[in-house]
Amino acid sequence: MRALIADGAFRRLWLIGATTGIMRWLDMVVTGIYVFDVTGSPTWVAIVTFARAAPMIVGVMFGALAARMPLGRLMRVGIAAVALTYGSLAILAALDALAVWHVTAGALVIGTYWSSENSVRRTMMCAVAGMANTGTAISFDWATINGLRLAGPFIGGVLYAAFGFGATCVLGVACFAAALMLALGMSTGSVAALSGQRRIWDDIAESFAVVRRSTTVQGVLAVSICLNFFGFPYGSMIPVIGKEVLHAAPADVGLLSSTEGLGAMLGAIGLTAFVRPAWFGRAFLVGSFAVALGALGFGLSQAYALSLVALLPAGLGMSWFAAMQSTQVLAHTPAERRSGIMGVLTTTIGLGQLGTLHIGWLASQIGAAEAVVVSAACAVAALILCAWRWPAMWRDRG
Repeated sequence: MRALIADGAFRRLWLIGATTGIMRWLDMVVTGIYVFDVTGSPTWVAIVTFARAAPMIVGVMFGALAARMPLGRLMRVGIAAVALTYGSLAILAALDALAVWHVTAGALVIGTYWSSENSVRRTMMCAVAGMANTGTAISFDWATINGLRLAGPFIGGVLYAAFGFGATCVLGVACFAAALMLALGMSTGSVAALSGQRRIWDDIAESFAVVRRSTTVQGVLAVSICLNFFGFPYGSMIPVIGKEVLHAAPADVGLLSSTEGLGAMLGAIGLTAFVRPAWFGRAFLVGSFAVALGALGFGLSQAYALSLVALLPAGLGMSWFAAMQSTQVLAHTPAERRSGIMGVLTTTIGLGQLGTLHIGWLASQIGAAEAVVVSAACAVAALILCAWRWPAMWRDRG
C-alpha cells in the first residue's frame, strides 16, 4: 500500500476517484428525493435512476474505444462533460426552470462517465499498480469511494433540505472541476496496444472470446447480471421507502444511504487489510449474498433503526462484490484485452440495471417495500444457482 501511494500516477488516479466519488452516491439519493417530491411516483424515480445506468449497456463499446484511444484523454473529456452538466442543472435550478426531463437528460450524461470508469480509470490503475497489486489497488479505491459515500448522501440530504436541488449541483461542479485539474496534470498515457487497423467489431468479438475461454469470468459476469437486476435496484427505492414507509426527513433519508456507505467502507478496509488473493473468489460470493440478504432485511423492516441495521451488511457486501468483480475479471484476462473485457463487464452491469425499471413497475403495483422483498428474494435464489453452475469463480485460488 505504501508503494502504491508513493507512486505519483496512482495517487492522482486515486484522488480523481475520491473527488468525483462523493457525487456518485449523493447524486443518486438527492435525484431520487427530488423526482419523488415533484412527481410522487416511484416509477419515475426508477426511470431516472435507470437513465443514469443505461449507458452501461453499451459498456463493451467503451471498452473497445478505450483499447484504441489514449485513456488519459478519454478520462479528461468525461470529467469535463460531467462538470458542464452539473453547471447547466445548477443554472436551471437557480432560474426556477428545472424540470424532471432536464434531470433525466443530465443523468444520461453523468451515467456515461460512470460507465467508462472500469474501462478507463480502473484500467489505468491496474496498469500503474501492476497485476500483483491490482487487488490491493482496487480494494483501496473502493474503500476510499465508500468512505466518501458515508458522508455524501447525508450531506446531499442536508443541502437539499436547506437550499434545494441546485445546491447539490454546485457541489458537483466543484468536485469535478477539482478532478479535472488533477487529470490535466497527468500524462496522456499510452495509446492502446491494439492495432488501429483492426475493426472495432473484431475487438469486441475477441473480448467475448476471452469470456468463453474462462469459466471464472463467466461466473463473475453471471453474478453481476443477477445481482444488478434483482439485488442492487433496492437502492432506487431508498428515497421512496424512507419517505413513504419510514416517514423520514430528507436528511434522514440521506443517513440511510450513508449507513450503507459505512458498511461499504468497513468492508473495503477489511478487504484491503485481511483478505488474501487465495480468498478473492470466496469474498466475491460472500459479498454478493450479503447485498441480497441486506436488501431483503431492508424491505421487511418497518422501523427506521432496523432499516439502518439492515443496510450495514448490504453496504459491506457491496464493497466486497464491487472490488472483487473487477479484480477477478482483470486477473483472468490477458493484459492486452483488459480494457475490452472491462467493457464487457460494464455491459453486464448495465443489462442488470433493467432491474431498476422492473422494481419501479413492481413498486407501483404492490408497494415499494414489498417490491424490494420480492426482488431481493429472487437475488438470493439466482446467486445460489450461479454458485452451483460456476464453482470455479469461488473455488479458484488464483
